[in-house]
Amino acid sequence: MKKLFSMILVLIMAMGMAGCGQNGSTDISELKKKDGVMLEIIGTPQEAMTDEDFHKYTTVRKVTYSGFAYNPNPVNKEGVGISDEDYLFIYKFCKNTLKNNTFKDYREDVCDGTTYAFVFYDENGERHVLYNGYCYDNKELGEISRRISKYALE
Repeated sequence: MKKLFSMILVLIMAMGMAGCGQNGSTDISELKKKDGVMLEIIGTPQEAMTDEDFHKYTTVRKVTYSGFAYNPNPVNKEGVGISDEDYLFIYKFCKNTLKNNTFKDYREDVCDGTTYAFVFYDENGERHVLYNGYCYDNKELGEISRRISKYALE
């Protein structure tokens, strides 16, 4: 009986290990070894203004592969470490959006305010624009923005 139980246990463990790479799990420690930006959100004002104001109000928020969020702030140029939960949420959002071309036909009927470009840099550094436009009503884009913004220093 012990031998049978041991064999079943070994079989279950072997099946679990074989499936680890196929179940969609992500090895965060391997990702964090990569250099560079993972996601960049560029906010561009779409209102009439001077060049000086345009540059003043254009924002760039970033998440790096090493696990830091950079929000516009003249005090902290180093960024703020983000939680593993937020890191994986953002990474999976980027991968799924790229794979499914989620926002290909998404548009909002707005004439002013700020447009946002969500730019994902894959593991090879290749640049992918996931979305570019207004995103006042989209919950997914808003959630990504909120997760990054919560690491801003006040």
